[in-house]
Amino acid sequence: MTEQETIELSVVAPVYDEVDNLEPLVERTRAALEAWGRPWELVLVDDGSTDGSSERMDGLAAADPRVRALHFVENCGQSAALDAGFRAARGRLVAMIDADLQTFPEDLPDLVARLEAEGADAVIGIRARRRDTWWRRFSSRFANGVRNWLTREDIVDTGCPLKVFRAAILARICMFDGMHRFLPTLVKMHGGTVIQVPVRHAPRQAGSSKYGTWDRAFRALRDALAVRWMQDRVLRWRLR
Repeated sequence: MTEQETIELSVVAPVYDEVDNLEPLVERTRAALEAWGRPWELVLVDDGSTDGSSERMDGLAAADPRVRALHFVENCGQSAALDAGFRAARGRLVAMIDADLQTFPEDLPDLVARLEAEGADAVIGIRARRRDTWWRRFSSRFANGVRNWLTREDIVDTGCPLKVFRAAILARICMFDGMHRFLPTLVKMHGGTVIQVPVRHAPRQAGSSKYGTWDRAFRALRDALAVRWMQDRVLRWRLR
């Protein structure tokens, strides 16, 4: 990629203790997006890792100028990591993906194609045939139901980490801690359109999950109530 080329897609991946997944993530993203044929970049955001992920990211970035590494001073959480990646992204479109590779970088070109074909501002993945334990599937479905009830939404799988946005709509969103779970709703609040499409899902092959169930239940409820408040008070003025 030359300085004259416009980056079409920035892929943002928060990283927290995922050292064994980083090389496969970069290799698979590179293969998928080189075949796609448009200029791209991968923005890795280290969220205070302690397992060597930070150093591995620097090595991967040094080997490929399309890979960029950002480093937090300390652990700040997924919303903060995504916010930093979104702000650093240079692409016309911005995707997000988890570093655990339970969703597929290979699905990104299809998501972009759907977004462009339908003129949407965001395309949100729905994990089809989800490869998680029954408890994780149940708790996720329950949490989605509560969030949708409180926010009057119809987002099937807001926890799916595979999403693509137009950079222009992301620039209008002010992120807060926990708001990564409500990005489709925030897009709609700012006048954007959202479509939902099935994506592939795989069991985790390396590392361990950083999420519990009950430890974040209260925070998720509080966040949903905050989003409901914002929905009722968002400014919708237009000049004629």
